[in-house]
Amino acid sequence: MSRDDELRLHAYLDGELSATESSDFERRLVADAELRQGLSDLRAIGERIRAQARYYEAPAGLHERVLRQVRRAEPRSRRLPPFWGLLAAGVACAALAAWLVPALLPMMQAQPPGWQPSVQEVLDDHLRALLGPNPVDVASSDHHTVKPWLSAHLGFSPAVPDLSQQGFELIGGRLDVLDAKPVAVLVYKRRQHVISVFIWPSEHPGTGPTEPRRGYNMVRWGAAGLSYWAVSDLNAAELRDFGALLSSNS
Repeated sequence: MSRDDELRLHAYLDGELSATESSDFERRLVADAELRQGLSDLRAIGERIRAQARYYEAPAGLHERVLRQVRRAEPRSRRLPPFWGLLAAGVACAALAAWLVPALLPMMQAQPPGWQPSVQEVLDDHLRALLGPNPVDVASSDHHTVKPWLSAHLGFSPAVPDLSQQGFELIGGRLDVLDAKPVAVLVYKRRQHVISVFIWPSEHPGTGPTEPRRGYNMVRWGAAGLSYWAVSDLNAAELRDFGALLSSNS
């Protein structure tokens, strides 16, 4: 399936296509089994997300603190020209988001000893990232940029090896959540294949490869008290080589 078809599937499922575009796309769905399977897979992922989603209340008093800040800023914002008023609002929203995300992470459950996510959950998370506009929160090939960013947002500090000389390009990292537990994700690229490496503290990490699922392979290992799961559509042999390289440099 082409990247354009994947994006069109997403837009169709989210109701972002016009009536004419939807009708045209539905005619394609009738004639294209691969598109129908892709739509079925996306719907299944959405159902699993809704079934596993957990909601967390904001810290006590946050609502009132935000309102007080808005009220204090209101007289000044009225004097701003429209463009600068919108810009100030955008900056304020970005600042609030930057504060909220790290603040909410400690509220999530810590991993119990020996905790492991399901293989399907890790694969679904990898696919969600690929379908989004960018699979990383911090985009950089410099491990000196990615490692401090992850460490600042998590209670552990994973190694971020530079494997570009071995043909695996670091493209960045992101924060993610598996079973309501925060994890780090390193993202590498081998030719056109994206590799997501999920990392979390674990006393008893899972090890070895898993059975391929829908064309995706996965390898698992432990190092320095951390559990590593790498998933990609890269062929199994190269993914095992990647896992061995990352493990030896962690």
